[in-house]
Amino acid sequence: MSARDATTEIPVFSQRLDEVLGMMIKGDAPNAGRFCANCYTPLGKKAEVCPHCATQTSERAPLAKVPPEVIAMYRRMRTRESLVVNSFAFAGLFLGVLVFMGLVAVAVYRMDGSWVMLSFATVVLLVGGRIFAGVLGGWIGDDIGYNFAHKKLALEWVEFEHTRDDSPPPEAAHAQPAPATSPQ
Repeated sequence: MSARDATTEIPVFSQRLDEVLGMMIKGDAPNAGRFCANCYTPLGKKAEVCPHCATQTSERAPLAKVPPEVIAMYRRMRTRESLVVNSFAFAGLFLGVLVFMGLVAVAVYRMDGSWVMLSFATVVLLVGGRIFAGVLGGWIGDDIGYNFAHKKLALEWVEFEHTRDDSPPPEAAHAQPAPATSPQ
């Protein structure tokens, strides 16, 4: 897969792996089981083909654990998503505060401190700040954060595959024992 293809191949992780990694990070699931040696999607006990990448278990023996590098990539992806979404949400709150300050200025300098306008400004701060944060963070920031984080993940994945495939594979879950040699 080229770097150009990496940005279009989103998501890199299967939906099931995404769920399992999320549970692992929360501490709700152990890093143990049977995982595809190519894409690390969890496999059933008798699965012979990965449902995500179609790798045959006869080609690459399943692994007992997800490699720490993959878990670290997942954490970085979630951190990137969170950073973008939270930044947009705080921008929404800031916008709500600016509108509130503008309304208070109008109430004080143009309307002689009208309590109706000050009350309206307070409602705008409380409700508007929440709405702005929800729209900017929840809709716009969520979409931008998801795309940004997954594009970075796809690029990281290409680099990881390159280094993984050029080096000896990680320990397989069902590694064959070395043949016993008889002393001669």
